[in-house]
Amino acid sequence: MIGLVDFMRDQSKRLIAIVIIMGLFWFTRLPALSVSEKAAIASRFNFTPFPLPELAGGTPKYLRSVHPSLERHSAWISAVGASIALNDLDGDRLSNDACYVDTRTDRAIVSPVPGTGERYQPFELKPTNLPYDASTMAPMGCLPGDLNEDGLMDLLVYYWGRTPVAFLRQRSETVGDNAIDSG
Repeated sequence: MIGLVDFMRDQSKRLIAIVIIMGLFWFTRLPALSVSEKAAIASRFNFTPFPLPELAGGTPKYLRSVHPSLERHSAWISAVGASIALNDLDGDRLSNDACYVDTRTDRAIVSPVPGTGERYQPFELKPTNLPYDASTMAPMGCLPGDLNEDGLMDLLVYYWGRTPVAFLRQRSETVGDNAIDSG
């Protein structure tokens, strides 16, 4: 019995610390939802897939040409860069415009979100009057923002193999080829 008392005296601080840690762990656990609760929450949402508008022209490529040492990774490399950014590009105060990168044709495309009406025709963001080699460069993503602080939403497209290009929206009544210029 003396051994147990000595043990408790020597180890009491450690045992109290373990009890406190276990108690704190119990109170900080994330709540777990039952299957029926998860189903009730998920039932409020309904998603319908829509294809994004595609532009005519451009030959679709499903695998990029890569260095022979990277041939095993060509499918992954071909998919990197597929992205979409939703924002209000036409000024209607709704995030119902999309800027997306189609890796099959290596193009950055701006279009209305499917199902929101055809407010303007989809168009491609091309870096005109800038060095661009399609064999070594490809768009990877599109970042909306008011880059020149004029109150209009601009687009920054970033690429593999070159610096990003800012496409600044010009004041006009419509979104389209003539309303966004590379700058």
